[in-house]
Amino acid sequence: MRVAALKNVNVEGLGNLRKSFEKRGFSVREFDAFKGEFPKLEDFDVLVVLGGPMGVYEDDKYPFLAEEKRLIEGALQEGKGILGICLGCQLLANVLGAPVYRGEWGKEIGWKPIYPQMDLELLFLDEITVFHWHGDTFDLPRDSLRLASSQAYKNQAFRYGNSAVGLQFHLEVTKSDVLNWIEAYKEELEAEGIPQEEVLGKDEFWRNLEGYCDRFADYFVGLIKNSGVE
Repeated sequence: MRVAALKNVNVEGLGNLRKSFEKRGFSVREFDAFKGEFPKLEDFDVLVVLGGPMGVYEDDKYPFLAEEKRLIEGALQEGKGILGICLGCQLLANVLGAPVYRGEWGKEIGWKPIYPQMDLELLFLDEITVFHWHGDTFDLPRDSLRLASSQAYKNQAFRYGNSAVGLQFHLEVTKSDVLNWIEAYKEELEAEGIPQEEVLGKDEFWRNLEGYCDRFADYFVGLIKNSGVE
């Protein structure tokens, strides 16, 4: 299968997901959507929409977001596999008709637990500590299933149909990714009063996260194959 991943900012890429996809025989290509690079619908089987510091509602400031929404809508209509991560999750929810807005309980940045439900409860069984970096949240799209919540926000993951999944949190990031984020978003960390050491977390967190990412990739690949994506 062919995976097209849309990047909204240079420092936020596929991370460990690339390795997980490639070891399962997928071909993977990243597109700099923020530079106007987009695949054609016929050129991919799976669309991954990655994170970024912008908001879903900032089309005027970031015109490429409108094109991403059109591509997500087209992929939904054609029954392609879709995975949205953080901003990508919010874009998917928005295309499905759900509002996206500033989280009333503030930003979630760093290592915090999520509580799996439905499919993800079968996958992870119990709470897992994952990486977060977001200030917006979203309502659950109509006809979708909530897959995870956190202490602050009830909508942390969802599945729509059998081929589209949104994750508000990050399973894909590597330690080197986050070191780049710390540099790129250091003003945000300072404004929030969050120490860099807290964001970097423990070695144990990183080992576990890589395993969670690969386990999720197994679930996602099985889901879309069962839905007929080839």
